[in-house]
Amino acid sequence: MTSTDFSYPQPTDDELAAQQPRVPAPPVHPVYASPRPDDLADAHNGLDTRMDGPASAKSPTLGKVAVALSIVAMALSLAASVILGVTVGPSEAASGYYFTDTPDWYQTLATVLVGVQGLCTCLGLTGIILGITAAVTGRGRTPGIIAIAIAAIAPFVSFGTFVALAFIAA
Repeated sequence: MTSTDFSYPQPTDDELAAQQPRVPAPPVHPVYASPRPDDLADAHNGLDTRMDGPASAKSPTLGKVAVALSIVAMALSLAASVILGVTVGPSEAASGYYFTDTPDWYQTLATVLVGVQGLCTCLGLTGIILGITAAVTGRGRTPGIIAIAIAAIAPFVSFGTFVALAFIAA
């Protein structure tokens, strides 16, 4: 079938058919079950060989790494939110409304804690990406899903904790 777009020459059906191989290739049938030893002796060509060897074993390590990154990100983010939430109210009451009115040590502390939140964001996004990869490829599907959930909920829990403690401490 040719295209009605004549600005680019399109091959005809006969030209396309001439490009195809004359004899279709035999279909590849993957073997998912472990063959018996006598079946291995009968395997006469490479099409029916085993495909579930030790090199293709799916380890749940990726899902576990994703969970670990998500938990570390959530714990660090919560710790930074708690410290910043508890100190922002009294610091504002003692020094003034503007951030530049606060003492230098508090400015340094707040800047470091905001940097920790940025690091936790990167760790959480990495945990989500690794969790999705683990869940899709089957390399730790359940831990991957747990990692996605933890990393997705962590920013809301952390920000809610910060806001609640900032209002309570003020």
